[in-house]
Amino acid sequence: MSAEKEMWMASARRIVFSSPTSGPDRCIFCQIVTRNASSNIVYEDERHIAFLDIYPFSRGHTLVCPKEHGETIWDMKEGEIAELFRVAFKVSKAVVTAVQADGFRFVQNNGEAANQVVAHVHVHVIPVKMEDKGRFSDRRKFTPAEMEETAASIRREMAGS
Repeated sequence: MSAEKEMWMASARRIVFSSPTSGPDRCIFCQIVTRNASSNIVYEDERHIAFLDIYPFSRGHTLVCPKEHGETIWDMKEGEIAELFRVAFKVSKAVVTAVQADGFRFVQNNGEAANQVVAHVHVHVIPVKMEDKGRFSDRRKFTPAEMEETAASIRREMAGS
């Protein structure tokens, strides 16, 4: 094995999850895909799903995931990564319009050390208002009615795009 391959393998071992919720059988995002867990889905196609984060940083904070389970972006092929970000791009336009944000962030964490909470590849689309410029807010909790209203607004924007 080459030294480069050995270094990569060592890096890959460091970001592996030790969480009891890792793996497709216990993954909450896989359960959302199969409808065995509830969520506020705003977009879905054959290979991807997007839904509201249950503890968002802002109203409209959406997660975009491949339906196929993979824990980190290293579990994906380059074309699949590009496709995931194409979907995130499309979703971001609807999210920003729906919640009347002034901008947005893409966040994509890999591994526990990087604050990846769910061991399933996902991209956060986090809308930001001008008054929040330069700050990261704490996670928030919205009522089920507020979440559904936000999701419905994003779905309307997705339908119009």
